[in-house]
Amino acid sequence: MKDTNAIEQALQVKVNAEINIIVQDFISDLDKVKKQYGGSMFYYITESNASDARSFMVDGSRKVADVLHRMILENHGEAMLSQKSQELIKKLDMI
Repeated sequence: MKDTNAIEQALQVKVNAEINIIVQDFISDLDKVKKQYGGSMFYYITESNASDARSFMVDGSRKVADVLHRMILENHGEAMLSQKSQELIKKLDMI
């Protein structure tokens, strides 16, 4: 059972690394916009344009990155892990 847990943990590391690449690409673009046009270091994340929309504020691109990473992981992490597990199983079946 320890081997199965180690494999799942290794796949989870791959999922996190893939999400990190996605987030860092976005943050890099965000930093380019900030450098070229300026602006505040405070980012308001709002559900919609409705007057009663839920929103919250984060300060700095590092916290934006944290929010994005958690959002992507919560939304897509299980599916990504499942797909990576299936890919590994297929590779092992070829051996």
